[in-house]
Parts: sequence; structure tokens; C-alpha cells
Amino acid sequence: MKPLFYAVVLCGALAASVQAASVQAAPAPDPALAPFAQFIDAMNAGKTAQAAATYAPSVTIIDEFGPHIWNSFAGWAGDLGTSFKTDGVTDFHIALSPVSFKNVDAKAGYGVAPATLTFKLKGKPTTEKGLFTFTTAKEANGWRVTGWAWSTL
Repeated sequence: MKPLFYAVVLCGALAASVQAASVQAAPAPDPALAPFAQFIDAMNAGKTAQAAATYAPSVTIIDEFGPHIWNSFAGWAGDLGTSFKTDGVTDFHIALSPVSFKNVDAKAGYGVAPATLTFKLKGKPTTEKGLFTFTTAKEANGWRVTGWAWSTL
């Protein structure tokens, strides 16, 4: 009887430790991909300077509003503000989902992340779903965003 009791206790302890390990096993965010999430967080908080700090000096940005391609964060951010004013966009927020695909090495990162944009268009609540495809590079001062493209689904 005692061996069966010990076996049951041991199985229970093992099951509890496996469950605890699985709860703690969530991977830490990949440092190579973190700058893009930091950019999104800063934009959602209205901290444009903090968002700009996540970028490399040379970038490529492709987005759905004209002129559709930029080679600097500042150029994109300026045109975004103009587009929002022209179109009556307010209360803009990006909900970034976890990266669905990544390819990272010691110097470069590539990620694809689904996202949902919510905003008001001339006062009317609006939702847009899409994908961000982005790249990063490891520079002397750490990982930086080197480009991204938004694709509406």
C-alpha cells in the first residue's frame, strides 16, 4: 500500500511541477524584435520623440496613406499628422498582437505581427485589421527599427 501511496504522491508532485514550469516557460520578448513593440507603445502614448528613438538613421516605411513610402521616421510622422487632420482621424490606437513569424540572427531581425487599429473617423468609431511586417538591425547603441510595411486585411 505504501508504494502505491508514494507513487501517487510522486505523480502529483511531478504534475504540479510540470504545470508550474509551463506557466513560467513563456519566452521573454526577443531583443531583436522589441524595438518595434516599443515604437507602437510610444505612439499609443503620444510620445513621438520616444517612438523616433527606436529607429535606425536610415529606414523605409510603407503605409496606406500618401505618399505611401518614406525614408525617415520624421517624414512619416509629419505626413501621418497631416493625414489625420485632413481625414478627421482622432483617438488612434494600435493593438499589436504577438509576432506570428520571425527570422532573427545576430545582426538582423524580421517579424510579422497582426494588429488592430481603432480610431474615430470624423467622430465615427472605426476598426481596421492588418499586418505589420518589420525589420530591425543591431547597431552600436542596440537594436533599432530599420523598416516596416502596413498591409490592411
